[in-house]
Parts: sequence; C-alpha cells; structure tokens
Amino acid sequence: MPTVVFSRGCNQLITDKVFVENTSPFDSLARSTVNSAWGALTMEVLARLGLETVVVSPGSRSTPLVLAAARNPKLETIPILDERTAGFFALGLAKRTHKPVALVCTSGSAVVNYYPAALEASMSGTPLLVLTADRPAELRDCSAGQTIDQAKIFGGFARFFHEVALPDVEHNLLAYLRQTLVHALQQSLQGNPGPVHLNFPFREPLSPDLTHQHTPVIAVDAMESAATVTTRLCEAVSVEAQLDSVALERLASHQRGLIVVGAVNPRGDHESFAEAVAEVSQKLGWPILSDVLNPLRNFLDKDQPLICHYDSLLRNREITEKWQPSAILQVGPLPTSKVLRGWLAKQDAISFLLSDRPGNTDPLHRIAVPLHGTVEALNNSISQQTVDTNWLKSWLEQEQEVARTLDDKLEQTNELFEGKIAWLLSRNLPKGTPTFIANSMSVRYAEYFWCASERQYPIYCNRGTNGIDGTLGTALGVAHRGQPAVLLTGDLAFLHDTNALLTIGELKGSLTIVLVNNRGGGIFEHLPVSQLKESFERYFATPQNVQIDTLCRAYGVEHQRVEDWNVLTKAIRTLPEQGVRLLEVPTDRKAVKFKI
Repeated sequence: MPTVVFSRGCNQLITDKVFVENTSPFDSLARSTVNSAWGALTMEVLARLGLETVVVSPGSRSTPLVLAAARNPKLETIPILDERTAGFFALGLAKRTHKPVALVCTSGSAVVNYYPAALEASMSGTPLLVLTADRPAELRDCSAGQTIDQAKIFGGFARFFHEVALPDVEHNLLAYLRQTLVHALQQSLQGNPGPVHLNFPFREPLSPDLTHQHTPVIAVDAMESAATVTTRLCEAVSVEAQLDSVALERLASHQRGLIVVGAVNPRGDHESFAEAVAEVSQKLGWPILSDVLNPLRNFLDKDQPLICHYDSLLRNREITEKWQPSAILQVGPLPTSKVLRGWLAKQDAISFLLSDRPGNTDPLHRIAVPLHGTVEALNNSISQQTVDTNWLKSWLEQEQEVARTLDDKLEQTNELFEGKIAWLLSRNLPKGTPTFIANSMSVRYAEYFWCASERQYPIYCNRGTNGIDGTLGTALGVAHRGQPAVLLTGDLAFLHDTNALLTIGELKGSLTIVLVNNRGGGIFEHLPVSQLKESFERYFATPQNVQIDTLCRAYGVEHQRVEDWNVLTKAIRTLPEQGVRLLEVPTDRKAVKFKI
C-alpha cells in the first residue's frame, strides 16, 4: 500500500467542521428516527472526506440514505430511475474526475443492476462507492419481499465489502460507522482503485418520525463530534512506488525496442503523461505505438515519434520480417488491434510491463518483467542512452507514408464509410472535447483512423470488460459538469442503453451523440461467423428497425440525420452548451471493406 500524503501538504491534517451556509445536516434530528440519524452521519462523513456526488434510485428501504444525501448541502444528489443506468452514469463521472461517486439503491434485484458497472469499474480501476440498503437479518431467508442475499454480491470485483451494523446512536457505534466509511473510501482509491460495497440493513420505520418533534434521538453536538474526520481522502495522492533498478538497467540496455501504449486513463494530468512517454522514447530511441485510448494521439509534441498506423504497417509482411525488436515496453494494457497482438506474440523479445495497478496485463504470456509505477516515475528513473537513429527513422518514415496515403484516400471518399467518421472527429471537434468511444467497431475504427494532433481530446472507453453495456449512461456521466462532450457509437450499443435517456433532465452539461446506424452488429461482418448465411443475420447481426428520430422525439432529444460529410463536419465543429443531441449517420455495413 503506498504512503498517502494530503493535497494541502504532507504535514497538514484537515479537520472539517465547516458546514455550508452555516447549516448543519443534523438540525432536524429532534424529529428523526435512529435510521435517519445513521443516514445523516453517513452522508456528512462522506462529504467531509471529499465525496461530491451521490447517484440515487427510488426505493423504500434506502429512504434513510437517500433523504440524508438530498438534505446535505455539500452533496450533489442525482436521482436516476434505472439502477443499471445509475451505475454507469456514476462510472462515467468517476472516470473523468478520478474521484469516487456514491451509488444508493434499495434492496433486492435493484442491487444486481449495479453489477455491470461495478465489474467495469473494477477492471478499469475506477473508484465507486456502492451503498445498498437491505432487510435486517430477521427478514432474510424467510420469503420476505424484495430480499436476496446481498452479502459479497459483487464477489472478487469489489475491493472491499462490509455488512454495516444496524443503526444505533450509541457513541462507539457512531465512531464505528465513521471509521468504516473512512476505510471504505480509502479502499476505493488507493493502490488499486475500484468499487467498494457497503450493505446497510434498516429496520422500519424508514422515514423520519414527524410525530415526536420534541424528543431528540441524539444531540446535534454529539453527531457533529462523531462526524469529525482528519483527512479528505478524495483529494489525497499516493507516493510513487520505487521501480526496480535492475529491471530498468536491462530495459535501457536495448537499442532496438518499442514502446506500446494501450488504454490508459492516467490519474494525473494528461499532458504530463504524454510528455513523460515522449521523454522516455527520446532517452531510449524507441518509437511509440499508441492506441487511441490514451492521451498520446491528442497531446502530440512535434518531436514525438508516434506510430498510430501500426495496424496497417504490420499487415505488410516485408516490414514485419524486417523489423525485429529486442525489447518491448508495454504501458498499461495492450492496444485493441489483433494484428499488433499477433505480431507481438511472434517476437523473440523481452517485454517490460509497466502499470500503476496490480494485475497481469499480458494476455500473450510472453517472457516479461513487471514494473509497478507510473510512466512519469519511469522517466525520472532512466537517463539518456546511446540510440540507434536508423531504427527510429525507419519506423517514422513508414508511419508518415501510411498517414499521407490514408489521409488522401479519406479526403476523396464521398460515400458514407464508417471509418471516416472517426477521422473527421479527430480533425474537427473543438479543442479539449471529452470523447467517449463505444466498443465493437467504433473503438476499432478510432484506433485505425484517429489522427494524431495537439487538440487535447480526453478519450474514454469502457475497455475494462469491452462490453457495450452502459455505453450511453457512461458517456452522460463523462459529460456531467464537464466540457461539452461527444459519444461515438454504433446503433446496437446505443439501443442497448436507451434507458439512459431518462437521465437527460439531470445532465448539467452537453452530450452530442454521433450514431453510426448500419442497422445491426457490424463487427460480426468481419468474423468467420458471417459466412453462415442461413443464421447470421437473425442471430448475430441482429438488425434493428427502430426509427431513431421517433425515439429521440419521445425523449426530447434533438435529432439530425447526416447524409454527407460537409453536414457532419459543420455539426461537430460547434457543440451545444447544454442538453443532448443526436447526429445519425446511416451507413451500409455490407459495403464495408475494412479488416480487423
């Protein structure tokens, strides 16, 4: 576990007793039940620890937690009807801010609907705090309504699980609740960020007792004392781990190496991440093969030896036989490209796997040395080496030639080819636009065609599980309280999550959805199963005939059908400041001539 320092100084502890607008969340305790006091203390402690947002879904058993969140002026409390969408909305916001977002739901099947988002949070290293209400022990295993076994329901995907005690206002139990919350939040953030799960059993009555207004449950001063914390965990940073010096010497001993960077959403500044990778490349003399799902392509330095078209380059047998690296530095997971993965698997090279999270990042099972730390720490730990300039030059020359060829080809492409959409987005979105990319073909087109530039687009994608679950909900979370954002998605990923459109009234921000509508699962057109003519369309492509414009009208979403490139280019160069709009680009998946 790394040492924790506070963002306001290593030696400064923060004791937070300040209430917004001089109001206390405990002022109404005179007419509250013990459950309400328990909920109020929970939300006040979380707020003092730095938590900012609570996403709640309607239900009875969770009443003490929901009302406490809604009444706490420090917290933004967002109601979302569908727990599945709520989970992904919270996930998207947490991905962008790198701060935990709390989820609150009632008991029973509501909890299960958090599972896909919790799984993605676990595998992508995204902090979430899942607070589930439950029946007390005497109502379990006896056919009581809306009751399931919620203990450890997220299994090994949760960083921490705790069954919270039944509410009580005894001093020691209030202290226990406070410190349990401190520990849970710390577990969601430090070392290996991810979801934590606290299960809150409540006995009735669940709503505040309005009939005994002059009988305090507990003194306000006692509650305020119980809520005292000495840290703001959401503002804390971890001290960098020490990298293995012997492994670094071995790394630096190779002149013909490659830096391969996959889906990395750095917890720090994106520009600093890109600069650190560029400096490591310069010191070693190694080219950088960069996926689109990290900052490198969008924070391009003119001297950065970035290879974006590796998928195209490595289809050339002459090149693959000629270029044989002796070492590979892999930063984060591998890129999406199957071509790249297949080529790397055949290389007789030692691999160095750099990650700031625990876990095996090598599905190819190569001879590899794990390095735990950040790329910034790696850059600070290595010095300038003697480099093979011809090695670097040969990669860059081929990259530039392929880039020119693709740019020329796409400039002349008038038909609505799906790959050109990603290319146009990379060249025309306003600087700094947060962009969420759906899985399946959307992320593959982006990997292949997204241009390198200095336009500073933060890129997000649910690549923990690689599923299409929650695509729209996550994108809405990314857009909430941020710059106007864009979602690039196919029709099936969008339709799989249309319940998320119920949340647009809660969105503080703007999301433009660029919907590639080829009426089916385009990715399956590129797989061997597409040859099964008698069953392919119905069971794999699963074509949908939803009228997207009608669907948008039902939810109050602005819709625009795009049938030429000039219209799309104009529409994405200026983004609205508020609300959701959808740009539908109709394409023919049968006409695609792209190989994955």
